[in-house]
Amino acid sequence: MRTVFLLSPAFCGGRRAGILLNPTSQATTVLEFRSGRMTLGRAFTFMSGLYFRGKLSYAERFGEALVITPTRGLQAPSLPFSLSLLREFAVGDVSLDNPEYRSALERDVQALAQRIGARSHVVLLGSVASGKYVDVLLPILGAQLRYPTAFIGRGDMSRGGLLLRSAASGIELDYDALTTGVRPRGPRPPKLDPMTRLQPTTHSPRHEDPGVAVSWGHESNPAGGGTDRGIVEPVLSGSRRAGGRSPDTGTDRAEGLDAVVDCRLRPRPRVHRRPRS
Repeated sequence: MRTVFLLSPAFCGGRRAGILLNPTSQATTVLEFRSGRMTLGRAFTFMSGLYFRGKLSYAERFGEALVITPTRGLQAPSLPFSLSLLREFAVGDVSLDNPEYRSALERDVQALAQRIGARSHVVLLGSVASGKYVDVLLPILGAQLRYPTAFIGRGDMSRGGLLLRSAASGIELDYDALTTGVRPRGPRPPKLDPMTRLQPTTHSPRHEDPGVAVSWGHESNPAGGGTDRGIVEPVLSGSRRAGGRSPDTGTDRAEGLDAVVDCRLRPRPRVHRRPRS
């Protein structure tokens, strides 16, 4: 039985998008974007961090991965990611009130349903508590649409860590079908066992090049004396202090992350709680 995973998108109007657009940065990921070699999967991994990295690793481990986008429906993670696409996604709203988002997603999900047939499952790796994904997918896919039951009660970071552990172990999570009008909810599960945590690395689990400038999360690095490694460590470690040269690469450090860029990014709405993607 074939399984297709639909990955909720990363937010493209925030600070990490600004990092990609920093004209003075010599970071590996920024250079990859600037040269036109970046893919949608790598871009969303950088802008979202642990959660999207977990979703992508898990989906590629157990089936076919497709990414929900703000304006272009379902796209493969291998889609080339350009400046024009970043601008387009930065101002696109993932909302049922946005006809551009909804019509493109409905079109591609209908095509997907015809392509995979009735015996395949489609697993949503994203929020099932709101209707921005479920209310579009469920009328088309029906009982074929499923979700990981272990997601219930977890935050984004916990979901990302869980997915990375499952992908590394080769043990697939359990799924359940979604029902019209029912939003699965439940108590917060116990924290993930720290003993099963993956070691931080800047290497992609599916590629041997060191171009992914995203760590496994805010984890302690035993080799580095227990110092915290942020989401964009160590590739952007030289950007924390103005001027000077990076001891790792010998290149000039960026003058900071708050660079003026040539793209007007959409500010994140001010809310009390950030909605899960």
